[in-house]
Amino acid sequence: MNSSELYNLHIEIKELSRLSQELVEPLLVKYDLTSVQFRALQLIVLDESIAAKNVSNHLKIKPAAGTALIDRLERKNLIERVHSEDDRRVVYIQSTESGRETYHSINRCFAKIFRDFYSVLNEEETVRLKQIVGKLTEHVSSCLENKI
Repeated sequence: MNSSELYNLHIEIKELSRLSQELVEPLLVKYDLTSVQFRALQLIVLDESIAAKNVSNHLKIKPAAGTALIDRLERKNLIERVHSEDDRRVVYIQSTESGRETYHSINRCFAKIFRDFYSVLNEEETVRLKQIVGKLTEHVSSCLENKI
């Protein structure tokens, strides 16, 4: 492919990302969550108990932004902070019952949305797309890390 075709492919990928965000955004708005808040909630629910500092690391956001994010989720009664019994300086984040219910409710809706979204691909195409996207993500991440 020439550079013009590659650029057009890049534009198509960006448009696909925008459209997929349009599919999920109304659902998140219904639950008064942003996509980053949902990702954090997902991480906390699935991990069951995670150190507060690891939330920021995992989401690749600054610690101050991670603290603000945790504060918002706590105000919404979706998570709670629990101090370590061994070291009071260590704070773990756990989901509340409401947080788990919210996550699972959203996840069921997402499953339906994404089943429909990817229904135009057969299983082999879906697996291959996952491999390709993973490979591109890894490469671009590596390029960005090497620039820093």
